[in-house]
Amino acid sequence: MIKAALLALITMMPSTVTPAQTPPLIGSWRLIEYATETADGTRTFPLGPDAVGMAAYLANGRVSIQFMRRDRPRFLSGDAWRGTPEEERAAFEGYFAYAGRFTLDEKRGTVTHHVEICSAPNYVGTDLVRQFSFAGNRLTLRTPPRMLAGQTSSAILIWQRIE
Repeated sequence: MIKAALLALITMMPSTVTPAQTPPLIGSWRLIEYATETADGTRTFPLGPDAVGMAAYLANGRVSIQFMRRDRPRFLSGDAWRGTPEEERAAFEGYFAYAGRFTLDEKRGTVTHHVEICSAPNYVGTDLVRQFSFAGNRLTLRTPPRMLAGQTSSAILIWQRIE
């Protein structure tokens, strides 16, 4: 009898997060813009003005983010894993990706990405804190100022929700 009551109780419990509990980040996102901005307001586009990317925030606390230069050249050899040193450098410099877990602090407006794998080895095992904001179906992530590619700047990534 107790087993039957417990089974009935368990089957009545929601198996997924309810909409009221779902953080606003959960979902799939397409990159609209990736720019960096220095303290004096100078904006640059490290992967070009038309960079492409995808982000996914899952309800189980996992995140995957990747973006790249739209016009990355293919390896002339036709080998997907081997190019000339120059081709391989351009491929690495034109693509950035990582995945891991995330934690959300809605009161502070921050999301922390706990990096488990990354195209840039120095980020593996680190925590990347991002300020976030929403405007309609768009999500903006902003990094704190940091030294990258020889200058101190903040990265601004604007994402649009994919329906």
